[in-house]
Amino acid sequence: MDSSTRANSSSKYLPLLLMLVALCGISGTVSAQTSPASGQWDIIMNTPGGARNFRGVFKIEGEALTGELQREGGGGPGLTVKGSAKGADVQFSYSVKYMDNDLEITMTGKVEGDSMKGTVSFGGFAEDEWSGKRTAAAAAPSADKSAEKPGIDISGDWAVEVVTEQGSGNPTLSFKQDGSKLSGKYEGMLGAAPLAGTISGDQIEFSFKVSGQVEGTVTYKGSTDGRSMQGKVSLAGLGEGTFSGKKK
Repeated sequence: MDSSTRANSSSKYLPLLLMLVALCGISGTVSAQTSPASGQWDIIMNTPGGARNFRGVFKIEGEALTGELQREGGGGPGLTVKGSAKGADVQFSYSVKYMDNDLEITMTGKVEGDSMKGTVSFGGFAEDEWSGKRTAAAAAPSADKSAEKPGIDISGDWAVEVVTEQGSGNPTLSFKQDGSKLSGKYEGMLGAAPLAGTISGDQIEFSFKVSGQVEGTVTYKGSTDGRSMQGKVSLAGLGEGTFSGKKK
């Protein structure tokens, strides 16, 4: 085959080669698309102690999933999660302290549009179901800082009654309010601990961490008019109850 024949043959196959290169480029773009699990989710987990609510934020790189689960009410450090995301399938786990030992909790499920669901294993000792809904993007912060300042000030000492199925207690809560942010101290049957939270309008939410025989975060969530407050309390994952309080 002479040089002119080879040149004609090469030019004949050039369009085919260019098409193959283009297809390879498209294929690479598709494989690099973000997993449907990426983003922010509101998650409900069924546990032996009842349903628990979390806010989950997940990041996907390749098939590696990383992120954080924040307990309802916040006020404490989030739970670091690690796992994998392959297409619509996800699996991730995190550890908590239980009876002075590390307990690994593993969640496995599937993403379907803006929802996901699956099963959760509590260190192999128990298993239940969980589900999640994708949340809308958070609104941009207001440029008018005065709009963030609530009209109610709960600063001071409060006498509180907590009622649960296991009994009742009468802790004392001390608050210091700075705009919408709350700080202070809890003193009661669970000992003494610093608390932190937020107030927005008449809605109040705060929490504190406990350790010893009980490990975890106690969260109060309710409403207040500045002189009284009432709502629900979650007791470190061990139960729930109601609370009411009066400012001293």
